[in-house]
Amino acid sequence: MIRKITRNPFLLYLPFLFFYAYVIVNNKWPTLYGDEIRYVEFAHNLIHGYYSPSSPHINLWSGPGYPLILLPFIAVHVPVLYITLLNAFYQYLAVVFLYKALKLITGHKVAACSALMLAIYPNALSILPILYTEAFTYLLISAFVYSVTLFYVETRPRYGIAAGVLLGYIALTKIIFGYVLMAGLMVCLALLLFRRRKAYYPGWTRILVVAFAVSVPYLTYTWYLTGKPLYWGNSGGMSLYWMSTPYEHEYGDWKVPDLTNNQYPTLFKSPDVIKILKKNHSKEITFILKHNEIEQDELFKQKAISNIEAHPLKFLSNYRDNLSRMLFNFPYSYAYQDNAILRNILIGSLILWSTVAGIIVTWINRRKITPPVKLVLLVTGIYLLLSGALSSYPRQFDIIVPVLLFWLGYLFANLKKMSLKFAEPAYLEDIDLNDLAESKIIEQGRVI
Repeated sequence: MIRKITRNPFLLYLPFLFFYAYVIVNNKWPTLYGDEIRYVEFAHNLIHGYYSPSSPHINLWSGPGYPLILLPFIAVHVPVLYITLLNAFYQYLAVVFLYKALKLITGHKVAACSALMLAIYPNALSILPILYTEAFTYLLISAFVYSVTLFYVETRPRYGIAAGVLLGYIALTKIIFGYVLMAGLMVCLALLLFRRRKAYYPGWTRILVVAFAVSVPYLTYTWYLTGKPLYWGNSGGMSLYWMSTPYEHEYGDWKVPDLTNNQYPTLFKSPDVIKILKKNHSKEITFILKHNEIEQDELFKQKAISNIEAHPLKFLSNYRDNLSRMLFNFPYSYAYQDNAILRNILIGSLILWSTVAGIIVTWINRRKITPPVKLVLLVTGIYLLLSGALSSYPRQFDIIVPVLLFWLGYLFANLKKMSLKFAEPAYLEDIDLNDLAESKIIEQGRVI
């Protein structure tokens, strides 16, 4: 009986479902705040038959993926607390699907330990009581990883279609993944055209094509509204503007347009900071905000590009600071330090050096890495590169933690088979183990 429970992830991790619900009930704010307001407003718009208001006040700040999930609950007036409790269910299923994905290519112990790390990941727990997209995105990403792995282990087309649908819905939920899809498709087409043809390249391409097809109705809608093809949203311009700031002591973190930053008042050292921000940015922002939302997005992008061209080294510095904020939640412009940075440095450092070690081992053994791991790493790598070019925070990094645990768990389980030296045996040049994996060469439950 005990063995049956420990081998069934739905039972094994069931206590976390109740723990997550407890965390939400004890920490949920009584009123909506921050991005919660926007998601609920979009859900109300959908109930009334539209997503964005019509021109000139078009609002495409975020994609429709999460508001569509909220829609049926908002329509029947479910209290926000009960809707937020769904985050417990999403996070629980994310843990289960990560286990199931790793179990396909490793063993029970590695899969169970990796899923446990996701189950207790502090940043995931801290955002559970908020009606944000992160818990739902954890679920989508873990399910995507599981579907991709099933596709290559079971070699059934329906799993590839499922993986594409999930990735497409991730793009509708987090619109930056729309650009990841387009970049990923270009990479896959280049691999098909210019590299020695691998058995798994067409599968990658099909998954990304399905994902893009899922987003076509939304892109058709945004094209109709804005007249711009492949227009995912109008939030990127302002984020890129703040990321490109050329001023000293500003590190690319986002500020509200009125430059008071009322959303995060504790970050400022003194009221003088508001004067500095207005001195640095008031002229450009006042001019830009006189235009409608789509024009604002374009003008912010133009100013950002001008900043980058004039101050390329500062842009690279801001890019580095963005990556640091994703890992360590630091630095912020004109901000106090607090004790929370110690926890962030500890967790971020563990992730950073584990990732560096994983990259080295993966590169040395790149011919041995199984195709599903390569595909999720391709998508994740593009996502992180693009995220670094916008104002980024731990929220942007946290959602790809299931991928990191999947990848590092796979490497750990197969470490005995991996080379730790850069000089590879000559026979590996003639054998592509990925092609063997594509043909369902399975040994003791592991794709070789």
